[in-house]
Amino acid sequence: MPIPRRGGNGRKAHVALFDATSLTAKGVKEQLVARSFPIASMRLYTSRTDPDANLTEFAGEAMLVTAPDIDALGRLDIAFLCGTREEGARYLDWAGRKGFVAIDLTTASSDAGPVPLVNVNVNPDAIPGKPGLVATPRPIAQFLSTLLDPIHRACGLEAVRAVIFQPASECGEEGIEELYQQTLGLLNFQEAPRQVFGRQVAFNLIPAGLYRKSGAPAGADPAALEQEVMRITGGAYHLSAEVVLAPVFHCHAAMVHVRLPGGKGREDLLASLRESRAVSLTPAEEPVTPVQQAGKSGVRVAVIRPSSRDSEFWIWAVTDNLQSGTAFNAVRIAEAIMDRGFGRGKA
Repeated sequence: MPIPRRGGNGRKAHVALFDATSLTAKGVKEQLVARSFPIASMRLYTSRTDPDANLTEFAGEAMLVTAPDIDALGRLDIAFLCGTREEGARYLDWAGRKGFVAIDLTTASSDAGPVPLVNVNVNPDAIPGKPGLVATPRPIAQFLSTLLDPIHRACGLEAVRAVIFQPASECGEEGIEELYQQTLGLLNFQEAPRQVFGRQVAFNLIPAGLYRKSGAPAGADPAALEQEVMRITGGAYHLSAEVVLAPVFHCHAAMVHVRLPGGKGREDLLASLRESRAVSLTPAEEPVTPVQQAGKSGVRVAVIRPSSRDSEFWIWAVTDNLQSGTAFNAVRIAEAIMDRGFGRGKA
């Protein structure tokens, strides 16, 4: 379906979304429309056989979702892989075989060899200029690398400890619905469903180690998160992270402890964060919670409090995982690819 979009150099892309009915795909579609990405044609695919997953919309227009067939792809420049890790793994070699760029939001490419891992706020130079795979970080790694990179560049970092509170939306629409149903059930003294999380999340906090085996977010693996953040920022500092599943629908929140090199103080830390376009500092008297940040872009920082030792600080930060997470990052990667002249469609 041709979709008219503005394109600075008159070039438009033939675009596809794989697993286009997922919550991640919804975020990608919204960002493509909001940012007026130059699209010559749009195709939507799904790996699922559920009849309810055969219809969705793009730019306010109903569209049919079909099963992907590598021999019937036709002309394609950029594809977004938006499903589960298992679904994404099915298509990892298609980009190289058919000559398009596949932006992987599923984490499947983390086991596919030296695939560029890109947070546009931090390492845009890693974006490839030829067909193949490029990976987006896990949402928490996107969040932490955006927050830590300006500090690391301007002040230096010796050590970081972070506790991240993860929302139900990291399990997709199913996670949001189960948290909602659990809340209703508990308030009405009824059984709370546990098909997605395996445990009660409503009115509760669950460390990642207790729910990772239940099918909850793959992004909750602390070791994988640490590796991704270090890989993106190129840091030599020590990072230790833990994840807690929280009873909120949207937005990641984090309490982060940073140790700067000796002699670096609070003003150095504040100055480093002010240099980042993706991070906003909020006056201490203003609330910064998932409720206030929902629907807003960027990482918002508040409560920078000195720790017990010089050059050590506690930072409270919040970001909307849908507005500033992997979907937003993936579309910006696609924009950078187009700016470099990739894409065969013309206006």
